[in-house]
Amino acid sequence: MGLKLACKDLDPAGACPYVAKGETIDELKADLFAHAKAVHNYTDEQLNDPKMLAEVKRLVKED
Repeated sequence: MGLKLACKDLDPAGACPYVAKGETIDELKADLFAHAKAVHNYTDEQLNDPKMLAEVKRLVKED
């Protein structure tokens, strides 16, 4: 069973329909972070902020 996290879960005010997926938390983060950089112009610094990482772990769901 894999993991998933909808972009809109991280930004409820946003309307992004993207859903990141991965078999592990590391795979999910790689997918999510690649999307966040390409589409939302996030930087590595923003994505690796401890608060962001904690929020990702808190919101991840089983797929």
